[in-house]
Amino acid sequence: MISYRDIAVGLEKLGLNRSTPVLAHVAAARLGEIRGGTETLLGAILGTIDNLMMPTFTTATMVVPLVGPPDNFVDYGSASAANLNASIFTRDLPGDRPNSEVSELLRKYPGVYRSTHPILSFTGLGLDAALAGQTAQDPYAPIRRLMELKGWVALLGAEPAENFSLHYAECLANRKQFVRWALTEDGIVECPHFPGCPDGFHKINYYLQDELRVVTVGDATWSAVPLEVLINSAVALIRDDPFALLCNSLSCPRCNLVRKLIKTQISQNWRPED
Repeated sequence: MISYRDIAVGLEKLGLNRSTPVLAHVAAARLGEIRGGTETLLGAILGTIDNLMMPTFTTATMVVPLVGPPDNFVDYGSASAANLNASIFTRDLPGDRPNSEVSELLRKYPGVYRSTHPILSFTGLGLDAALAGQTAQDPYAPIRRLMELKGWVALLGAEPAENFSLHYAECLANRKQFVRWALTEDGIVECPHFPGCPDGFHKINYYLQDELRVVTVGDATWSAVPLEVLINSAVALIRDDPFALLCNSLSCPRCNLVRKLIKTQISQNWRPED
């Protein structure tokens, strides 16, 4: 059984402390049994890290319009009935993505601030300025600000595919992303820079061997890396190899769409040698 001390020691071994702003992705169900449950887990995290951010994504707010841009992996006009059941985003709307138990505890914690992106919001303590900068048009603003603050990203039992910051690297490298729409108190809002498939993100670890810190706590692997190192490494990798970090599934529609656009761009830029 995992104790408060086990969690605190694990975080310290990753190099995380009170002076380090952290974006944490936590999958409590993969950690094994915790003495005191998820409350102990969050308590140990907050006892070690003063400036903490977690995702509180809300896909229940998404709606599908009748028409929209091409190459967007959306079946326009297909969700008229489902649109009627979409949730209106408010700061009180619970996150609805898998492994959201701990982020939901943080969302309800006294003194937290939540950003207002209707799909990709974050909740945090001590990082209000970073969170306030996020808009529907700029979903990666909190990550960009955390980079400026020399922050880290930590995966506590979470899979590499849950490392949302790598989508910011894709955006910086001009990789194809998508447009989605969400329901807010002011009506339907367009949300550009929506991420694609993350199932190839585990491949980045090979290029982070000297910087990625890894420990085992309970039944799970925990890892942490400075955001600046992660983002810069991923951007350089994608610019060198436009197909880098895409998944290996030949049936993945999002990655196949990205591949098609890359191949089209390469063919348009190709010139025969003299």
